[in-house]
Amino acid sequence: MELLVSIVVLMGKVLLNAFTSPMFIIIYLLLLIIVAWQYRRMEDITRSLHNYTRNRYLQSALVSAALGILGGLLGSILLIFIGIDLSHLGIMYLWLAAVLLMLVNPRFLCFAYAGGILSLISLAVGYPDINIAQLMGLIAVLHMVESMLILLNGSAGPIPIYLKRSHSLRGGFNLQYFWPIPLIALMANGLADPAAGVSMPDWWPLIKDYSPFDYGRHYSLLPVLAVLGYGEICSTRTPEQRVKKSARNLFGFSIILLLLAILSSHWGQLTIIAALFSPLGHEFVIWLGMREESTSQPIYVKPPRGIMVLEVKTASPASRSGIRSRDVILSINGEPVNELYAVQQFLSCGFKELEFEILREGQRILLQLTRKPWQELGVIPVPDNTTTRYLTLDDGSLFGFTQRIGRKLKKR
Repeated sequence: MELLVSIVVLMGKVLLNAFTSPMFIIIYLLLLIIVAWQYRRMEDITRSLHNYTRNRYLQSALVSAALGILGGLLGSILLIFIGIDLSHLGIMYLWLAAVLLMLVNPRFLCFAYAGGILSLISLAVGYPDINIAQLMGLIAVLHMVESMLILLNGSAGPIPIYLKRSHSLRGGFNLQYFWPIPLIALMANGLADPAAGVSMPDWWPLIKDYSPFDYGRHYSLLPVLAVLGYGEICSTRTPEQRVKKSARNLFGFSIILLLLAILSSHWGQLTIIAALFSPLGHEFVIWLGMREESTSQPIYVKPPRGIMVLEVKTASPASRSGIRSRDVILSINGEPVNELYAVQQFLSCGFKELEFEILREGQRILLQLTRKPWQELGVIPVPDNTTTRYLTLDDGSLFGFTQRIGRKLKKR
């Protein structure tokens, strides 16, 4: 515990100094602006589909920033205790590979793909000269932090969407979040000064370097900025259910990759396995989510009777009355309703008080709704046959691509 406190205190000092640096602050604010802009773009999608927006993109960006600081603290502690040295990782090559992959497909802008490909190239031709075990350790830690942030924040304010898959319309939610994280990482810079710094235990680092100068090496703590992102569509589970499963799958990927990184630092024969697992394991996590979306039954579809609610607008009469997502409106003031226009007819009559019969998780309940005569109800229903604006989605994973190729070859 004393060692942990000493390291956290040093990290705090480095982070405090970083946030007094004009250049660091400018870069951090730039990342925050980019995150806010992305949230604004997602709200524009909601506006175009449903003529509704929360105008909470600035609030969402600030929440992401706060959680990013928490994630950065956890990630920094892991990086230091594992012993990840940034001087051996070829960070510039890593970013270059990630940008090139982004040009192929934006979702490949991920260190799991870039790091794996970069490591395989290094193993094949000997260039660039990087410590693959430590690079895999860095990627594992970043995804471990991402899984934690997904669990904490991944279902907050999901974006309601209409989508078409397999020629059928369904409702769903776009889960897309970004977290700017300030990290404190190690950077080797010469021989140790016995009178300065913190002495690490004999087992440290977990990922061994085995450089001839490794013993007695001195490390500095260096502030680094990064952005973690998460994006997924859910229509077969609620956002809360989807987030828990995605976070669990990603955490499992991170643990396996970290173990492979530690083992490969002791047994070099395992290095190629770690390098292959980084992109393929991450792609498998993506494929699991896409597979469930394409094979499971959607839950946001028009019921045989009534109107299912996809989303309730913030601060609306429906929100105040207690109507929730997945509620089915069966009747209003005792009159059955099966189409949205029937609800609009009731509203056009200027009723200030309405009684809704709701089907919720198999139970029928009555809710009282009070509104001003000109106020709309404030619900976004699931799509029906009259819906004309929607998104189309295909399985864009590597495994999905190979399956489509396989089906085409079988037809031939």
